[in-house]
Amino acid sequence: MLLTYISMICYLTERLITSYSDADIVNLTCCQQNKALEHARLPMSHVTLTDYEDNNQQSFWEQCLFPVAKPVKIRLSRKLSGKTILLTGASFGIGALVATLLAEYQVKLILVARTREKLEELQQSLQGKRATVFIVPSDLREERAIDSLLQELKRRNVEVDLFINNAGKSIHRGLDQSLDRYQDTQRCSATNYTGPVQLLLGLLPVLIKNRGHIINVSALNVLLPSTSGWSAYQSSKAAFDQWLRCMEPELKIRNVTVSSVYLPLVRTRMSMVNEKNHGRMAMSKAKAANIILNCIVLGKRKYRPWWTGFVLLWCSLFPNLWYRMQVCYLKKNK
Repeated sequence: MLLTYISMICYLTERLITSYSDADIVNLTCCQQNKALEHARLPMSHVTLTDYEDNNQQSFWEQCLFPVAKPVKIRLSRKLSGKTILLTGASFGIGALVATLLAEYQVKLILVARTREKLEELQQSLQGKRATVFIVPSDLREERAIDSLLQELKRRNVEVDLFINNAGKSIHRGLDQSLDRYQDTQRCSATNYTGPVQLLLGLLPVLIKNRGHIINVSALNVLLPSTSGWSAYQSSKAAFDQWLRCMEPELKIRNVTVSSVYLPLVRTRMSMVNEKNHGRMAMSKAKAANIILNCIVLGKRKYRPWWTGFVLLWCSLFPNLWYRMQVCYLKKNK
């Protein structure tokens, strides 16, 4: 246990100083293409992207840090039977894997993402499964796109029972690189905060009627002290997390279940764009997907790694330590 605790502290320190993640890019070439598309305001359909191949193998220390049980299939089948599920960020990474796993059950799946080609490819791969799969290409950064998505659901008479908010945008920029890039904060805020709020507000009447379930796939750093370079990402993720947690008591008395999933570093396109992350301890996509499925079965209010409480206790006992470590690190690498 002592060795595991020491390993956890080393993991956290290394992780926070560098980069974070959960669902957006594939390699440096694609990253540059995405940036070019954003500057040129071209649709995502103009570029071909591939997912990060995760072999789902975990080292001994990763097994200790991220123990995750597989969901009981019989219980999951009973929970899901006849349900309608809306999943955002479905084209890559965790979202694509969750969609694939859910397609094994008798459900109606509405898959939402920006990349039409990947959604169509995923839909084709799920043909022959038990689920009925619909795709809705939509850019959740755009208010009009979300309005169109909600109108499309009404047109099809779709009543959502389970909403999985998985879409996310991550970016790391220091102060000097951020001075002329206000758009980074706008894009992170739209994807991670205002977009999900607008979509969820549109879905809530039906979710309340159906006594539904909301699962928010968040980030562990939302619970941890602020970290230099992650202002746009961490603030936008924390904003939606706080918004949802403020709404949770009111949703509870209306019989709507809310589950918040605080994931650590996960091996996805968004994290593995940084080659330094390849050798770092991380959770596999399969484990992240199983956490989401377990939330469906158990209706747990939150998931966070078992050692998070120790870290929060450490931070409360030494509230300025992390700040001083960052200052020392930045001075050394200036």
